Amino acid sequence: MTTLFGQRIEPDFDLAKEQRRDRVSWAIYGGLALSLVYLFSGRPFATEVFQGMFATVFPYGISFYVNQKNNQLGRLWLWKAVLASLPVHVLYLMGVFWSDKAFPELMTKVVVFLPVLAVAGAIESIFLFDRIANYFKPHVASQPVAPLAQK
Repeated sequence: MTTLFGQRIEPDFDLAKEQRRDRVSWAIYGGLALSLVYLFSGRPFATEVFQGMFATVFPYGISFYVNQKNNQLGRLWLWKAVLASLPVHVLYLMGVFWSDKAFPELMTKVVVFLPVLAVAGAIESIFLFDRIANYFKPHVASQPVAPLAQK
């Protein structure tokens, strides 16, 4: 059993992945702070700015940053996957913004839209973005091929 600072850790524990997850959390906290500044500055569409930030940073951060190995952001296949996911994500954001206008007494309340965005972001991340990333990810053979013997 592997230990870290005297504590047992899971056999599949990945410190780099945990650090990437922390960075996504900090990006969400930073976006929250900027959204609050935007809200208190009196600018229009403050709710939509926060919703768009959270609904984008959460699933994209988890799927394309946290769940990928180190140094993947410079890979062409990852950017193809991000671009392939954009049309569906834009439609999702349009649906969220439409619901703000259609149900203003309900969907502009944080206690309503935050769980909706969290669940929808998890679904988008797990069922859509991860599958798109796996589609574009280069697949390597599971068994190395031995070189042909020279005669």
